[in-house]
Amino acid sequence: MKRRFYLTLMAVAAFMFVLPARALDLGDVRVNARFLTDRMAFELKLNERQYNDLFEINFDFFNNVDPYVSALSRADARAMDAYYRYLDERNDDLRWILSSASYAKFMSIDYFFRPIYAVNNVCYVRIYKVYPDRRFFYYGLPAHYYSYRGVHGRRYCGGVSYYKKNFRKHYNHKVYAGHFQCRPEYRPHDFGRPNPSVRPPRPVCPPQRPVPPSRPVCPSKPAPPAVSRPPKHDYDKHDRYERRDKRKEEVGNRRSERLDRSSTRRSIREI
Repeated sequence: MKRRFYLTLMAVAAFMFVLPARALDLGDVRVNARFLTDRMAFELKLNERQYNDLFEINFDFFNNVDPYVSALSRADARAMDAYYRYLDERNDDLRWILSSASYAKFMSIDYFFRPIYAVNNVCYVRIYKVYPDRRFFYYGLPAHYYSYRGVHGRRYCGGVSYYKKNFRKHYNHKVYAGHFQCRPEYRPHDFGRPNPSVRPPRPVCPPQRPVPPSRPVCPSKPAPPAVSRPPKHDYDKHDRYERRDKRKEEVGNRRSERLDRSSTRRSIREI
């Protein structure tokens, strides 16, 4: 009895020890691949052949990125390089099973085109955010749900797309020829780690506007020198009066001399 109790206690302790280490995983690869395939087939209106090939492509993608999930949650650069390399391979394979119109629609839907993201050091599958009910499926199990183990992946085909090599056997649609690789600006949107609890402190007072420097004051022109005039005195008036009187006397003397001359001339004539 005691031995059975100790074994149970050790099993619970081991489970509690392993649980945090697996908390960052995305879950069962096969289940995630089926759920994503089911929603893609429903929204893109795919046929049975496309549905089965799509499951294999999604399975290979989740199986390849599963070892990097823990590092992706920390935004590790090498893990992100591996993730986007496998994502580009998956999106390239999809070009050969989807029509050009279906592929253009696929690229416009983020939870199909970029299925994994991270928030606060935890990775999630975007499709579960849009379709939270994980028990509901539109379609049944894919044909190779239990038996497929990645035999059509690029590692078994010499790095070449299996669906590209066998395109003419099963499809005849127009292949999307535009740009399909993930861009570098997707990284901060997919694996950013916002922390709402830490915010920059708000400034107490708004910053004051800088005072523009005052313009230099131009030197004023020198004022012209004041012309000094001699002061006027009272004796100047007396001098004018005296000069006037002298001129009058001179004029009177000249007249009297002229009269005397003229009288002497008359007297001489009479004699």
